[in-house]
Amino acid sequence: MTGLSLQNTSTPAGQILEFLLRNGPTSIKELEDVTGVTATAVRQQLASLTTEGLVAMSKERQGVGRPRNLYQLTERSHSIFAYYSDELALDLIGELLETEGTDKLRYLLNRVGVKLAAQYRRQIKGEAMGDRMRELSLLLDRRGIRVDLEQDAGVFILREYNCPYHELASVHRDVCEMERSAFSLALDADVILGDCIQDGHNSCQFVVSCRPAAAPAPR
Repeated sequence: MTGLSLQNTSTPAGQILEFLLRNGPTSIKELEDVTGVTATAVRQQLASLTTEGLVAMSKERQGVGRPRNLYQLTERSHSIFAYYSDELALDLIGELLETEGTDKLRYLLNRVGVKLAAQYRRQIKGEAMGDRMRELSLLLDRRGIRVDLEQDAGVFILREYNCPYHELASVHRDVCEMERSAFSLALDADVILGDCIQDGHNSCQFVVSCRPAAAPAPR
C-alpha cells in the first residue's frame, strides 16, 4: 500500500499524498474536490494513510464555531519521498565527521555538487534561461522529485516539494548548500535558497536569476 500510494498518483490515496505534498495542511472538502470521490471515501483513505503513519490530523480554529480538521504529511512520508538518501549514507557521513571533521565533509560535498552539476549540464541544452529551467525541472521530475516552476519579476522560482536528501539534510544542512551550488553551476546563474523544507516550509524554494554579462576589459 505504501509504495503504491506514493508512486501511483492515479489512485485516490496517491492523489491525496501528492496534493498534501504540494499544498500542505488540507481539509476533507478540498481533498474531495481533488480526488473526485465522496467525503466518505476520502475519510476512508485518510484513515488508512493515518494508520500507516503517512498522514496526521490537526485542528484549525477560524473565529467562533467548531475548529476544522486539517490533514498533512508526516515526517515518515517525507522520508519515503526522499529516494536518494538512506541509513548507509548517514552512517558514512557520521564516520567521516568523527574521523576527518566538518571541513573535510564540506570539501567532499562540494566535489559531489560539482559532479552533480556536470551531470545536469550534459543534459541541459537550452540557450535561454527559461528553456534551461524547464529542462532542469524535467530532469528532477524524472528522478522522482516533485517540482513547480514559475517566473516572477525577472527571476525564476523552482520549488521542490520533496527533498531528495531528506534524511541527510535534516542532520547536515551542508547538503542543502551542495544542492544550491549544483543548480548554480549547472545553470550558470545565481541561485538563492529561500524557503526550506528543513525549516518547516512546504517546499524548498530556489530563486534563480541570470548573471549580468561581464563588462568588456578596458583597452
